[in-house]
Amino acid sequence: MTDFLNRKQALEVTIVVCCYNAERTITRTLESLRQQTYPVQEILVIDDASSDRSYELVRDYAATFRSVRVLRNSRNRGPAFCRQLGLEEAHSECILFFDADDIAKPRLLERQARILESDPSLLGVGCYAHYFESEADVPKSLGLLKVGPTNRAAALKQFQQNKLVFMTVVTLIWRRDALAVGGYRQDLLPNSKGLRYEDYAEDLDLWCRMADLGASGRHFITIPEPLFFYRKPAGSLSTRNVAVMQLKMRWIKDCMIRRRKGLGERRLAEFLASRTLFQRLSDRRSDLAAAFYKRAGFAHASRRYLRMGVLLGLVAVTSPKLILQKLKTQSVQS
Repeated sequence: MTDFLNRKQALEVTIVVCCYNAERTITRTLESLRQQTYPVQEILVIDDASSDRSYELVRDYAATFRSVRVLRNSRNRGPAFCRQLGLEEAHSECILFFDADDIAKPRLLERQARILESDPSLLGVGCYAHYFESEADVPKSLGLLKVGPTNRAAALKQFQQNKLVFMTVVTLIWRRDALAVGGYRQDLLPNSKGLRYEDYAEDLDLWCRMADLGASGRHFITIPEPLFFYRKPAGSLSTRNVAVMQLKMRWIKDCMIRRRKGLGERRLAEFLASRTLFQRLSDRRSDLAAAFYKRAGFAHASRRYLRMGVLLGLVAVTSPKLILQKLKTQSVQS
């Protein structure tokens, strides 16, 4: 880490890394975070009862580097619980969540912090991301993920039109703002299957509640430059359960609109019970399109281009709107 910055003038930042069975990637991730050109107050790793050597690796790493701290859950609790724990346990005024298998570029935090500290109206600062192969040890960009408003006008327009606030997970936010809106929600819909609805689109839910402050001019902004490498394994939670993810997003949108109209939010169970047959059929079509698109992305990553073309064709037939949306937010490289 460079020493040219005065720590008294720099924002205090905690980077929270939620870790579960990431023994192959966690050390590389931590190294990329320690090499930031902006001072990091602490790197807080939440180990979610890993069954591999993740915890031991982080514990040994923390013994060498004082800026690294590790907490361990006694049982597996899921991403929403871990993020909330990180939010509550952080010692800094700003929080940056980072996945245990992604890799940061050296100036990621510097670029974000300089913008956040320059404008008190900002809720958080995100950035674009490179996709890279889930099995790769050395990241090579397969394309770009481009989400989030890149200027104030676009952000406020997003608020006025009640649009969902999509940002990359690597968004630097004020801890006090996240806590003020309740942080990451827990126990949304207890069920006999053990399905944790709180673990789907948990970041989107938090950002949308924070974005309600758009009524007073507060907003998110995105740096239109890829500042980290984003790994999306085929077995990720959202990939395995596309329909649950889509359902959670619809509920988040419903909650957002009701809040901004001055109405009470509906519980997730109430929202589910309210869906008509026509809406459920429409949901099913959208879910199929989203599933086809995810599978097309993995086909591209494995260079199975014929399969990718077939899947994209199915997306175009099932939901042309989705294709148009993705063209705005993603690009690929061969």
